[in-house]
Parts: sequence; structure tokens; C-alpha cells
Amino acid sequence: MSNYIAIIVIFFYSIAILSYFCTKFYVMLQRVQSVYMFTAFVLTAFYAYLGYLGLIYPNCLKYTVFGGLTAFIIIVNIFLFNKRKLQVKLNYLAIFVLIVLLGLSIYQNGFLSGEKQFSEKDIKLLVPVISIVLLLIANKYIKRDERLVKSVDRIR
Repeated sequence: MSNYIAIIVIFFYSIAILSYFCTKFYVMLQRVQSVYMFTAFVLTAFYAYLGYLGLIYPNCLKYTVFGGLTAFIIIVNIFLFNKRKLQVKLNYLAIFVLIVLLGLSIYQNGFLSGEKQFSEKDIKLLVPVISIVLLLIANKYIKRDERLVKSVDRIR
């Protein structure tokens, strides 16, 4: 029960920290891609925390490292709203790290446990997949913003 309370506390602390930085540095969080990236950040930070607790796989620190690295890349990426090309590249880097994390999870789950079929308990495999989809959607909106800025510059 205390693990769930700790997860909720971490979630609210991350929202508080993000809102502090937004008011301090006037970050444009009304953009749709920022919402998608923040949701991916919360999911990967949650995944990293579960890896730290050993709830994903016991004695496997690699899930914490890869999940924490991805969460760090995504949260830094949110604040780079003026550099859209760099945002796209960092999103692709985060997607690559998530694919590696997903591959490690599938390898650990399928081959090392001796099972050939996935069970209902393996919902933990969905967190990297959902984060990858959210980052791809965010990239779509970032590219749309880039096209809009180029078209406005062309008019001037």
C-alpha cells in the first residue's frame, strides 16, 4: 500500500515541479505536443520508479536506468519549445531508448521466464509502447508547428 502512496506522491511532485518551471521560465505548455510529451514523461518516470522498486522484474536495475534516461530526455525536451528541430531529434532519441527498453522487457519476459505466450500480467509491456505512440504524435505536431512557422516566414 505504501508503494502506491509513494507513486502518487511522485506524480504530484512532478506536476508541481513542472508548473514551477513553467511559471518561472514562461514555457508554452498550451501546445498539444507538450501535453503528449508530459504524459509520456509521467509514464516513463512511473515505469522507472516501478523498476527501482523491483516490481517490474526483481533485481533488474536496467529498467530504472533506461526509464529514467527516457524521462529525463522527455522533460528536457518539453522546455526546448523554441528549437523544434532539436525537439524532433530528441524525441527520436527517446523513442530509440524506449524501443531498447521494450526489447529488454520482451526478452526478459519471453525467453528468460521459459514461457512462450504472454499472460495478462504483462501489462508492463504496454508502458513503453504507449510512450512511443505519444512521442510519435508529439513529433507530428512539432513538425506541423515547424511548417506553420516556415509558411509565416515565407509570407513576410
